[in-house]
Amino acid sequence: MATAVQPFAGVYELDRNHSTIQFAIRHVQVSTFRASFADIDARLTVENDTIALEGRARAESVSIADPPEFREHVVRGADFFDAETHPLTTFRSASVELADDGTAAVSGELTIRGVSRSVTARGVYQPPLQDPFGTYRAGLELRTKVDRRDWDMNWQMPLPDGSDALGWEVEITVHLELVKKD
Repeated sequence: MATAVQPFAGVYELDRNHSTIQFAIRHVQVSTFRASFADIDARLTVENDTIALEGRARAESVSIADPPEFREHVVRGADFFDAETHPLTTFRSASVELADDGTAAVSGELTIRGVSRSVTARGVYQPPLQDPFGTYRAGLELRTKVDRRDWDMNWQMPLPDGSDALGWEVEITVHLELVKKD
């Protein structure tokens, strides 16, 4: 991938109203369960032609509301997010590559439940554009797939046919709208 002429300069902070971090996982082999984080934050910093992306999502903000016992099991239970012990999921980039064709590759460290693993997400970026109010905004949309067992999320239940009730592969989708700070 050829790196583009640097389209970003300065610091960009997340517009929470126009950004999402979601995850999706196969459920009982018939559908895909999707949830998102309501409390997220991210910052893109450009210094000397080096781009850094950092982000976080508060586990307690997972969009599961009902039934309460399901939310409790996924958000606070030791089998999944264990939010009381590990309240934040975080990401810190090691490299951000932007290509002339608008594609992006971001590699870094994803920490869930206190366990850190290297991941690479790929997608697209939108260089900064001025909005109707004079503010510069940029976009970054990324996807990656991870194995939840790498973060000690090992819960499983067999279906009557012997297959797994919950997929091991989790797709993470990140849509960031970032606002340039003065």
